[in-house]
Amino acid sequence: MEMKMQTAVAYGQSKEVGIYALASVVNALAADGVKEPKVQVRIMIPSYAYKSRIHTMEKIMKKACEGRGIELQGITSERNNVITQSMVVMTGCGVCTEANEYKAEANDIVLTKWIGMEGMLRILEEKEAELKTRFSTSFLKQISSYKSQIFAQKEIEIAHKNDVKYISQVGEGGVFAGLWNLAKEMGRGFEVDLKKIPVLQETVEVCEFFRLNPYQLTSAGTMLMIAEDGERLVEMLAEQGIEAVFVGKLTDNNDKVLKNGEELRYLDRPAPDEIMKVFEVSGF
Repeated sequence: MEMKMQTAVAYGQSKEVGIYALASVVNALAADGVKEPKVQVRIMIPSYAYKSRIHTMEKIMKKACEGRGIELQGITSERNNVITQSMVVMTGCGVCTEANEYKAEANDIVLTKWIGMEGMLRILEEKEAELKTRFSTSFLKQISSYKSQIFAQKEIEIAHKNDVKYISQVGEGGVFAGLWNLAKEMGRGFEVDLKKIPVLQETVEVCEFFRLNPYQLTSAGTMLMIAEDGERLVEMLAEQGIEAVFVGKLTDNNDKVLKNGEELRYLDRPAPDEIMKVFEVSGF
């Protein structure tokens, strides 16, 4: 057994911003084989914000942890003269019971759920008034309905039970950063079909509204898995109601290839997460 630790930071004006840091840490720990995570939370708000914001954010974090059986070891909170928006730093740890080790004979790349989903949800919470000028109330409610999907313990557990030995979260920088980091860690290249990468229509429309690239948008809850039989893994996840797609394969060279029909392109180094542009528009 081995102790694992993960840290994530989330920021924004939403009082629920800490939920995304929690999901990121818990998912990463689950991928590491941790089944009983423990977390500590640090909340910071701008000095000019009402103190009641801290109490609300603390209440939301406690409820989220209780609802998911996550041990909350402590919360510290403060008002900070430097920051201009709320920030939550989440640190989690736990004992690894499932080894997350790559097996050389596994080459199939499987992607779960949808890219950019986390970013879409966070943009809604930060920019709801602007989105209402373009989209209907029912459309925005549909976006909100995906919030529980940012937690990925169920699909990670299924993968571990079926001998999938390498799992990583897409997270910050979007799927392009996730694939780049995957190749770097594996010491191999890949060939991925861009058209197979799953993205919600709601995400596409929100990204078009703010002129963002969904492939470079933060994606907590979306997991990359390396399997010996990608199609079979997709079937097993589907049987449990988990969306997943077999998107490509690892290769024995260092080329990071994205196929788009007959067109081939090589993946560049990861760019800053697209969600930063949303905050920049607000003058943060």
